This record gives sequence, structure tokens and C-alpha cells, in this order.
Amino acid sequence: MKALLLKAPGVLELTEMPRPALRAGQVRVRLRRVGICGSDYKSIAGKLPFTRFPIVPGHEASGEVLETCGDSPWRPGDRVLLHPILCDRSDPAFGRGAVHHAETTEVLGVVSRHGAYAEEVVVEDCMLRRTPPGVDDEAAAMVEPVAVAVRACRRGVLQAGERLLVFGAGNIGLLVIQVARALGASLLVVTDLAPAKLELARRLGADEALDVRAGFPAARWEKQFDVVVDGVGDERSVADALVVCARGGRIVVYGVPAGDITFALKTAFSKDVSLLTCRLYDADFEPAIRLVAGGRVRVKELVTHRLRLEEAPPLMRALIEGREAAIKVMMEV
Repeated sequence: MKALLLKAPGVLELTEMPRPALRAGQVRVRLRRVGICGSDYKSIAGKLPFTRFPIVPGHEASGEVLETCGDSPWRPGDRVLLHPILCDRSDPAFGRGAVHHAETTEVLGVVSRHGAYAEEVVVEDCMLRRTPPGVDDEAAAMVEPVAVAVRACRRGVLQAGERLLVFGAGNIGLLVIQVARALGASLLVVTDLAPAKLELARRLGADEALDVRAGFPAARWEKQFDVVVDGVGDERSVADALVVCARGGRIVVYGVPAGDITFALKTAFSKDVSLLTCRLYDADFEPAIRLVAGGRVRVKELVTHRLRLEEAPPLMRALIEGREAAIKVMMEV
């Protein structure tokens, strides 16, 4: 089968690979669409510390079942999307659906299991979700990042009528805006450095989209937000979030920090502000699937590049090196 193999940092090549073996409890999926995640770029650039080489990356994917092994709820021809968290089924966290909190948690295509930049992938039967009627392969492959946005809003306990600020109008930030609107947020503000992303944020429902190339005006927004979702995750963004949080506000950091930061705990205490991290998501993809299937989250407008598997390596190099800009790249397999 054809696959994009990440042999070493910066070395992503189209390769002919043997079909992976199929064991009991596993399913072979013929992939149709695969989205490129921000973490994929970091893996390819050698900046994601968890990545093990060589590996076939990719975890935002959809396709159809080819074959199963053993007693399985799936049948050949079933249209499916991936829930890409690998987790030991004997782990107590698996039983309660907290697959992201298991000691054995990892994401497909990063450490031990080849991922979805390939014609086929083998996954555990519990890692599949049924693609609803009317949802095409591209939209189905976008359910995974929507699940990230759903969990960010849930982590911040966002309630109808509350005010939300999002740092970063990238793929996830643009999805957070839409999920928050579906949950009834009364005010949605987003920041970014790229005018094109800010314009798209406005079209997708942001009340204000702030160009912060000259810096974020935290003082202007002091105590104006109930929830801040931070896709930057550095010391400056967390400090700004603390300024703009209202009393009882929640800061949710989903951007992966490059290192430890200092948090003004005394100030946070005085405002009763919570600082929360948001890594991955649990086993429940249903809210994300419903939002996509119902059209309440418009995923296709985020796709800026559509290309074949074999066309991806030069574009990804250009994106990593800053010679090209994208929000979401979608590969047809």
C-alpha cells in the first residue's frame, strides 16, 4: 500500500509499505480523506517530543471498513471516521470513557502505531465511529478537531449567555468559535496575526476579530470575559487571559506550552479565576458528530488546500518553512 512515511525529522516520503496485519478486535479501514493537524507539522519538523521514527503520521481521517477480525460490530462497507486515541482496554480509564487520561494513552501516528497518511490503516474496533448519512468523507475527517473544540468549551464550562475570548484563529480556534455559538455564547471575540484568518472568523460567527500584530490590548478588555480559550499557551497569553477574565472566569489552555510558565496565583485568587489545561478529548465523539452532521459547525470553510496523498510532502515543507499559509489541508487518499 502507498503511505507517507516520516523517516526522520523533515524526511517525509511516499513509500510502498506492506499491509499491516490484522488481529482479533481490530478493523482494516480503507482511508478516503485525511486532514493534516498542527501536531503533524510539529512531528514532521522534529519538534514534537513524543514522535518516534519511522512512523506514518495522521489521525484526522475517514474511510470505509475493508475487513474485521473476530467478533466485531463493524461490517465491510461501513462508512467510518477515526477516534484516534490508542489506550489499553484493561486500563480503568478506558472503562469510564476517559481514554485521554489512561497511562497508556497515545495518538495514532505518533509513537507506536502507523497512522492515516496511507491507503489503509488498522485500528482497534473501539476507535471507529459511524459516519452519519449525508456527511461526506471530508466533513467526517474534520470531526476529530471539532471534538478538540467541544472539549475546550466543556472544560471551560461555557454556559449560554456567557462571553468568550479565543486566542488564535487557527483551525481549532475557528472551530471553538462555532461550538461556542452553538452553545449559546453571547459574545465571541477572537485574536490572530493573520488578516485572512480574522476575516474567516467573522464569517463563521465571531462578533469581533482582533488583529494583534501590534499586541493584544488587554487593558481594553479587562474583566470582560467569562471564558478564555488559549491556543497560544505561553506566559504572555496566560497573563493577558487573567487580565480579561471576569470574576469567576475560566482560562482553558489547549495550545501546547513550549516550557513552564509563571502564573499570578494571587491575582487569580482575588478574582476566583480557574486555570485549566485541555489535552485531547474523551471517548465521546457524539457531540462533535452531531454538530457537524447538523451543519452547526461549518468545517468545509476551513479547508484551504485539497490535494492527493503524493502531492503533500512539498506543500508541507513549504508550510513548515513559512513559504505557504494554510488553515486546514485535506488529503484525498
